[in-house]
Amino acid sequence: MSQTSVPSGSGEPPRRGFFVNVGSLVFARGFLALSQVLILPVVARHLAVEEFALMALAMSVVIFASVLSDAGLGRSLIRAKGFDQLEWSSVFWLLVVIGVLLCGAILLLAPIWAWYFGEPRLWAVLSALAVVPLMQSICAVPNAEIERREHYTAIARLQMVAAGVGLVCAMGLALANAGVWALVAQQVIVAVIRLCGMLYLSEFRPDRTFSRHRLTGHLRFARDTISTSIIGALQNEAGTLAVGKFLGPTPLGVFAMSQRFTRLPQFGLAGPMSAVVYVRMAKAQDSLERLVAIYLASCRLLAAVLIPALAMIAVAGREIFVVFLSETWAPVAPVFALSLPGILLEAVTVTCLVAMFRAVGRTDIQVRLIVEGALLKIPFVIAGALISIEAVAASYTLWALVYVWRGWALARKLVPLRVSECLGGLVLPTALSAVAGLIYVAAWDTSSVDPVWRIAEAIGLTCLVYAGVVALDLGRLRAAVQLFR
Repeated sequence: MSQTSVPSGSGEPPRRGFFVNVGSLVFARGFLALSQVLILPVVARHLAVEEFALMALAMSVVIFASVLSDAGLGRSLIRAKGFDQLEWSSVFWLLVVIGVLLCGAILLLAPIWAWYFGEPRLWAVLSALAVVPLMQSICAVPNAEIERREHYTAIARLQMVAAGVGLVCAMGLALANAGVWALVAQQVIVAVIRLCGMLYLSEFRPDRTFSRHRLTGHLRFARDTISTSIIGALQNEAGTLAVGKFLGPTPLGVFAMSQRFTRLPQFGLAGPMSAVVYVRMAKAQDSLERLVAIYLASCRLLAAVLIPALAMIAVAGREIFVVFLSETWAPVAPVFALSLPGILLEAVTVTCLVAMFRAVGRTDIQVRLIVEGALLKIPFVIAGALISIEAVAASYTLWALVYVWRGWALARKLVPLRVSECLGGLVLPTALSAVAGLIYVAAWDTSSVDPVWRIAEAIGLTCLVYAGVVALDLGRLRAAVQLFR
């Protein structure tokens, strides 16, 4: 099989600049995060707390399978210097086999998973979701080919279409009293649309050929990628599994709803921003001082944007969740408030810290940090689950304090990073948010103030915090923005 540079037609240069493509992905992620929040008032009022718990337990298995569905091979293909049809076809067929095996494994695990958690309906729900990793495996290589051409705007549009259709279907089925199947259908529909879209957009078409020898280099790359991803997934899902096993479906439903909100900082802003930060860090890898400056700037900007709004949501949580979701979901407020400081600290500091490790070529330090974090977090979460759901939430914050400090300690071995500088970008928004929170609590009176007005008060205080952050830290914020221009 002859080797060519690219598939037919993909040799054209990208029609849009790199940062336009990254911006498109950021916008798509933001759209998805916002749309998920906007449908919750409908879905939460028509589904029982236990049905969210059921979905959370099922998705834990799907998330682990999804980590394996690509096996890191798609990322490896993007790194290849040239395009080899036999090589790409071999990876495609290998991933199809992996997808089929994952689907079969989930079907076999479904009755055991249902028995272990004492949830008979989990069997059917998990069986229906078994096709999701299979579809992700099939579209991994087409997705890699599209990314190789840097056609991220098309990927962003596809993500928004899939998310939009999935959310509309979830709302419609929830209104039709379909219960947990509204959430199941959403996941399956998104996967189907994404698969069809990737196959349509990609210029890659597999041959009926396979070469085991063409896979050798990719399998070595996949080994390290998979190990890191599995550990990360285990760390992220530890809370769901521990709460589901030790505390039961109702606390798990509350915990799952809280997770839908606490994951927004990472999913909606910190994750996409780290992609832009990584590019700048990669270009500055020969200057350790500039690397540190970029990292500190990213932390300052993330802290200024995320901390004021989310801190006030935590303080005004009961009013917000009752008005937004219904009285049934009032217990989400303390869980959200206890876990949020840790979630915020990790999103603001660790996400771009990992980008720095990759930029200097020290992925071994990245793996070490993730492994140590998992070994620390899992016992914390299990210990909390033996007490209460609030203890689990608090364990997230306690874990983050240790985890972030450890990340900075590892980074200091590579770059001239000072902890005092890292904390400097967090102090002002945290302090002003704490003052605003105290003002809000001091004015609290359930007997005479409508919750809607309390939410309006919280919004007003949040705006004042933002104004204070900008006024008192304008010079440093401008300098931080300038680094990314």
